Amino acid sequence: MESGNSTAEDSCPSVGGLRHAGLFGQPSFNFLDVWQHPTYNWHIVGWLACLLFLVITWSVALTLVIRHLRNYYDPQIQRHKLRIILYPPVYATLAWASYLRFDYATTILFFATLFEAFAVYNLYTCLQAYLAPYREEAQGRKEALSTKVLFLFKVNLKSKWGMHFRIIIDILVYQFPIWAIIDALVSLITQSRGLYCESSFSFRGAHVYLVIINFTSLSIILTALFTYLAVFSDQWKAGDIHAHGMFWCVKGPIMAIFYLGELLLSGLVYADVIKGTDGTHSSDHLPWTADEVKSGIYVIVICVTMCIAMLLMLRYFNVDRRMARASPDDNVGHYQQLGGQLTPNKLSPWMAFVDAYLIYIPEFLRNVLCCGVDSFRLARKRIELRARKKRAGGLADAGEHMLATKESYQDSPGYPMSPNYPTNPPPSTYYPSYPQH
Repeated sequence: MESGNSTAEDSCPSVGGLRHAGLFGQPSFNFLDVWQHPTYNWHIVGWLACLLFLVITWSVALTLVIRHLRNYYDPQIQRHKLRIILYPPVYATLAWASYLRFDYATTILFFATLFEAFAVYNLYTCLQAYLAPYREEAQGRKEALSTKVLFLFKVNLKSKWGMHFRIIIDILVYQFPIWAIIDALVSLITQSRGLYCESSFSFRGAHVYLVIINFTSLSIILTALFTYLAVFSDQWKAGDIHAHGMFWCVKGPIMAIFYLGELLLSGLVYADVIKGTDGTHSSDHLPWTADEVKSGIYVIVICVTMCIAMLLMLRYFNVDRRMARASPDDNVGHYQQLGGQLTPNKLSPWMAFVDAYLIYIPEFLRNVLCCGVDSFRLARKRIELRARKKRAGGLADAGEHMLATKESYQDSPGYPMSPNYPTNPPPSTYYPSYPQH
């Protein structure tokens, strides 16, 4: 067996094009030979294993989608759940397609990255929808909070319902899906120009830089979401909201795919642990490079991870029992008020489909733009506060602090009760907060 690694520095830049060299898409699929010589047809065994996990994932996903469409009582929350439910099967299907055509893997996984970004966005907006009633109840109220996040660092907030904390979390969360889309586009462009260089850790290629930025972006959003979950832990408990379970259904696969599928497998290829073959132990006698072997293992990791996440969604993304119909003939909607914005009557399956999927992209763009507008407002507000503090500090140095108390003003020389105070003082000595004498 010979190693098929290609991590030399002179392998980057490589030949440009969306299709990169490789024989992974060309081996024969002789299913009858698998039962007689399974060790000579590992690519078929892996393909069948991925297909099995894919069938399970799609079966569970379609079951949940149909349940939501038939019991669509809470559009503010259920639209996000319906979008997240399709994330595991679609991502796994695209990964499985890249298993069949490794030469187009970068192009195929571009669309998988888009679904991943949208899933993260909908996870956060779903949690925001759950918090909406509590936020309206606390409108204008300052509630200080001090809590520990993952027992590692302490967070002190002047008001957990304030604009400052909300916009900061919005920025830290939305940077991940926005960067994921940019990352996918950069991967396609550099791949077409031969500058992606996924098979090497050369700093002359874009792949190593994208991995570093992805690691940073993932760390930022994890910190933000863990903080978000910790700050509103009382609300999750009060509303019986499975926020942590929903979080792991979405972020768990992303973490497993990145840390295990990308970092670990790439490191094993670089360390010559994962090797290529010379074709002597293959039924079609085709050699396999280490990157092609790694790609097959990578897809298996994705399919297994997404299947597990989909099974967890049966618990955390199912239709709430309190929103389900009392009977098959119940079209009025006998449900228990959950504190959210429930519709008086359930929407029809078609209207639910329109609300959940067809208005998705405009809503995503609008919310991202609104986040930018809110960020601008927050920055302007902070600038005004700093300027106000600076002016107040200058007045304090001059002995004319605008926020001076009445008692301190009375004790000051020249106060009207003093016998030496002039009968008609000049206007410059007046203080706006007190009557003129």
